[in-house]
Amino acid sequence: MTEQVQQLLEQMPSDFSFGRTLVAWYRLNRRDLPWRSLFAQTGDPYAVWVSEIMLQQTTIQAVLPAYQRFLKIFPDVRSLAAADEEAVRLACRGLGYYRRFRMMHAAARELVVRSRPKAPIKWPRDFLAWRELPGIGDYTAAAIASIVFGQAKAVVDGNVERVFCRLWDLRVVPDLKWKRIFQIVGDRLIAEDAPGDFNQGLMELGQTVCTKQNPNCSICPLEALCQSRQRNSQNLAPQTKKAIIYEDVALHLLVMHRGHDIGLVARRQEARFLAGTLGFPTAISLDDGKWLWECEGEWPEPTHAIGSIKHAITRHRIEAHVYPIEAGYPVPDMVWVPFVELESRLVSNLDRKALQLVSRHRPLRSAPGDPLLITDG
Repeated sequence: MTEQVQQLLEQMPSDFSFGRTLVAWYRLNRRDLPWRSLFAQTGDPYAVWVSEIMLQQTTIQAVLPAYQRFLKIFPDVRSLAAADEEAVRLACRGLGYYRRFRMMHAAARELVVRSRPKAPIKWPRDFLAWRELPGIGDYTAAAIASIVFGQAKAVVDGNVERVFCRLWDLRVVPDLKWKRIFQIVGDRLIAEDAPGDFNQGLMELGQTVCTKQNPNCSICPLEALCQSRQRNSQNLAPQTKKAIIYEDVALHLLVMHRGHDIGLVARRQEARFLAGTLGFPTAISLDDGKWLWECEGEWPEPTHAIGSIKHAITRHRIEAHVYPIEAGYPVPDMVWVPFVELESRLVSNLDRKALQLVSRHRPLRSAPGDPLLITDG
């Protein structure tokens, strides 16, 4: 591995400052994103930490409204630590991959425990210290340590891997071995006087210029160095990863109503999907046709769905059948929510899609005296 790193670095012209060039480009072209502006104004590590957790496996466009909403509810670490888990889920609703927020909540509580009451938070100040917190991996630790505390530790994500593969025309699938190589290379090339801008510039370059399809090479600050550009092989480097193999899963969702209220229930902490979230009663179809419930209690198993919705969770391709049901009997542990408040209580987009299907099939009216026009089947 050391030999491969050396070979890559030797191909870099001695009269070209990779780090200085990238930082200069970033400072002229960086996007005005709210977490960047907030950190510039306050210097608060919390602003960067929240953004880095939200941006994991999520697009910037999806994060923008969620980030603002989250900070209104939890403006600092202590308010986040003091919240219950359901409040945290609701604050980041619609983003998916909820385990990251559960871990961030746990990390916030750990940080508060380490700090004296009403005293400033004792933030980790380097890469290794950040890695010790729940939910913090190499990428997130490097990003926060460099942006907030000026540590010269390079970030390596899919965008960085793509930039490096094209820079040296490496027609490989970026696996763990290459990730380690790129980490060493990045640590050697990083601008030590501006590591945060270097890392953000490298990510920004991959997001906006060196994109997966049709990279805009003519405006790239590294065009003169890029071997893929010289060989016109941008679409060959990196090599395409094998297509994800999805598992098909059939679910059943019960949308239970009582007057103007819709029923929600907590899914089990060990549920296969959306563990611990408050949503519609959910069951998984087993191979033998039986239903496996993801929530406690005994539930009806209606035979006629009004339709189905498509959804994906990690490597699972889901078809969820939706059943509106009038609850003419008490339902233990069910939370009844007025229809007008339902949108703010639903955490998962799966539940939102189910509600939209029901609304299209039978319009939901919430004015006083108007019944909810939902029927079973």
